[in-house]
Amino acid sequence: MLAQIERWFERLLRFIAYGGGLVLAGLMLLVIYEITMRYFFGRPFRGGYELTELAMSLIVALGFPYTAITRGHVTVDLLGRWLDQPVFRWLTALVHLVGAAFLAYVAWRAWLYAAGSLRWSDVTNMMRIPKHPFQFAVAISLGLFALVLALEGLKTLFPSSAERQEIQ
Repeated sequence: MLAQIERWFERLLRFIAYGGGLVLAGLMLLVIYEITMRYFFGRPFRGGYELTELAMSLIVALGFPYTAITRGHVTVDLLGRWLDQPVFRWLTALVHLVGAAFLAYVAWRAWLYAAGSLRWSDVTNMMRIPKHPFQFAVAISLGLFALVLALEGLKTLFPSSAERQEIQ
């Protein structure tokens, strides 16, 4: 049952990461448009910088949770050689759970900031694009990242029977 939930969750995060990929493709088209308009027609696209800022926030944020669940982030193993397996497992779980708590706090603060941005009708300077949808997307993405880290920490603390056999 837990494996099914994890597979479903990974599919959801992959779908979200594909959304980040679509935003990246749109950003590439925007850059091509900007270059074409600037150098061939002498008419730069005035809102390109703002759209690039907003797109970059989505590209990075939407990819974080999927990268975490597929263990694509860079890890450095300094203590693994010197610690015995149970201590290393507990330390790994602790790092995951502390990271999850930190990211949950950051997600909560980002959510409050986005809610304030919605209340104040905060928009970009030139194109007047509301900022809150992008800020909410970042907050949700950070919350999903925290959930992934919490699940990884719990899986490390309480491995399944197949994982226990792998450890021994």
